[in-house]
Amino acid sequence: MRYLLLLFCVNAAPLAAAPRATLRLPAGLIISSITIESHNVFETELPAENKFLYRTANRVHSVTHDQVIRRELLFEVGDRYDAALAAETERNLRALPFVRRAEIEPKVNGNGTVDVLVRTYDSWTLEVVANYKRAGAATSIKAGLAEGNIMGLGKAGSAVYSNDWGAGSADFSYKDRQFLRFKRLQYSMAARVAPGTRNLSLSFDRPFYASIARSAVGGAISYASTPAGAASRRVLEAGVNYGISMAPSTERTRRVKFGILAHRAESTGPLPDRERSLTLKLGADWEELDFLTARRIRKFTHDEDYNLGLGVFPALAWAPAIPALGIAQTPLMPSINVRKGYTWGNQLVLLESGYSSNYFKGHNGNIVASSDASYFLRGLRFQTLACHISAALGWRLDPAAPLLLGEFNGLRGYGGSEFSGSRRFLLNIEDRVYVWDELLRLMDVGLVFFYDSGYAWPKSSPVRLADLKNSVGVGLRVAPSRSSGNSPVRIDLARALNGDSNRPSWSLSILGGQAF
Repeated sequence: MRYLLLLFCVNAAPLAAAPRATLRLPAGLIISSITIESHNVFETELPAENKFLYRTANRVHSVTHDQVIRRELLFEVGDRYDAALAAETERNLRALPFVRRAEIEPKVNGNGTVDVLVRTYDSWTLEVVANYKRAGAATSIKAGLAEGNIMGLGKAGSAVYSNDWGAGSADFSYKDRQFLRFKRLQYSMAARVAPGTRNLSLSFDRPFYASIARSAVGGAISYASTPAGAASRRVLEAGVNYGISMAPSTERTRRVKFGILAHRAESTGPLPDRERSLTLKLGADWEELDFLTARRIRKFTHDEDYNLGLGVFPALAWAPAIPALGIAQTPLMPSINVRKGYTWGNQLVLLESGYSSNYFKGHNGNIVASSDASYFLRGLRFQTLACHISAALGWRLDPAAPLLLGEFNGLRGYGGSEFSGSRRFLLNIEDRVYVWDELLRLMDVGLVFFYDSGYAWPKSSPVRLADLKNSVGVGLRVAPSRSSGNSPVRIDLARALNGDSNRPSWSLSILGGQAF
């Protein structure tokens, strides 16, 4: 615990501002009307967007129905207007995969009551999935369609065919944010079919949709059947969860969560095997709510919401031995995660620390303690200076699950997960330059100049500065400006400054999202 708290023993900085001035009105006023104003992907009433391509795209896209937006509101006609709930509603709307921008405008009318205008702008949700790769004599292809807002009703579905180096498969998924007329009860279905393989899943979930939500409930079931040479393996899992909020408030959350997960697996063939487990889960959320809305942190031109309040999230999973069911394992898996943010001027600091372990048969193993800090300076014109530093310490780790570091883990210029061990350190410094916003009204374009340094090593080895692996490089960032995520595709060209002489010094990677 001392390790976790050390990260947060820093001087307090000014916290994020309260809801913006346009949302604040005299306390106690009654809401007399709510108007929903939904906009299509392109605003063709503007001359710059009144073009054939944009008009055609709008005709293909179905505008989100008013009732879909209305069911996400945290207030109704007749309620007393609350600026905090209005700001939280904006954040919830921006988080929807089919909304790229949301604004709420309250106005006091001549009767002394409040008229609320909710204005939303749709994101482009139809995706044509197309991917082709060829290496040697083998080919990998992927083709299909995905729609995140079917007929403007907030439902999502996809159908994708893949042939990965000769192994074909078909994936189907469907998600509805409202099951029948049960408000905020979501359900999803997914299936994957391949020769000899079946993967099916179904889930229902009514989450903590807001700070004032009093409870959450959910359940899921999945089945998988896969071949393993001359044998086959079948896995069935089913679980339920429930959460309750202690004294709901727009200022903080105090929640307790419970869950049960049943697992059953059987293998057939020369060496048949059977697994049974019943895991009990207990968790809690303790979080102060203090949001900052900013841009050009991890996205480009879209608003980003960051909670700077202190958050503590402990959890405990226990799988008791039940001889009558053939369950012999009794692992105990505690974990805790702590988060905090600070802002002043145009600067933002995000801190996070965590701990997890697995206690089994009197032995405490797979212990991992980690800390992570990110710093962003947004005051420069068309730029964001960003710095990220993280460290992780492991004890008695499973040999099959060490701490990894490489191109997939933030150290560009080296192998996907080239380095491994029980200790890990990483430093990233980036100058993010925003070259073009809304190019052709379709994409945001930027450049990144970066320096990475890090290493992973076993506990038994001494720490030496010369062991650090360093790289420098330049990257291209392209983000779809009319999507809800606005998260960029990153194309990085990195030069490894030290390492194996048998490996090329330059490395090109194409991945999704910012490096941190």
